Amino acid sequence: YKAKIRAKSVCGWGEFSPISEPLQLHFKPTAPAAPVLEEALDATSMRVHYTLPPVRPGTPAHKWLAIHVQPDGGAWQVLDALSSTLSDTPRKVVQLLSGSPSYAVVKGLSEGVTYRARVHTENIHGWSAFSPISEPLQLPVSEVEVTGSRSREERDAELRKRAVDVDAEVVDLDASPCPKRAR
Repeated sequence: YKAKIRAKSVCGWGEFSPISEPLQLHFKPTAPAAPVLEEALDATSMRVHYTLPPVRPGTPAHKWLAIHVQPDGGAWQVLDALSSTLSDTPRKVVQLLSGSPSYAVVKGLSEGVTYRARVHTENIHGWSAFSPISEPLQLPVSEVEVTGSRSREERDAELRKRAVDVDAEVVDLDASPCPKRAR
């Protein structure tokens, strides 16, 4: 915006002032609402639902969204939108496109760990403040139990030792060991 002013007295209107230096209003986005962690997809992934804040009149649209996830007692990490995994230095955050879903999947998490999330958005003027932190979500523990640490070759060698030869002669165990005599 630019402005010029003039004053009015009993003698009439005065001259206009010189035009002011331009003033540009920069509005960063408002902070989004807290994300919702309502579902674990499996023992190592979850879905983070988010709601974008409304765009104020006269401000640019939201362009990016960053999702930050924290394991219990751990450091905050950012979701890398290319790999759907957490990173200290993501290659890309979520680009907001018209009609895009309002959730993101986070993969590669640890079983049985409790996670929290927060989000913030960006427009051409910068990043918003962080949203409030979500309610916690604990991922389930997988039903698979690891019972050994042998290599595949060691396991296969053991199975070969116990294998049954299917071409072996069939013996009737109920038959008498003595041949029948002719009468």
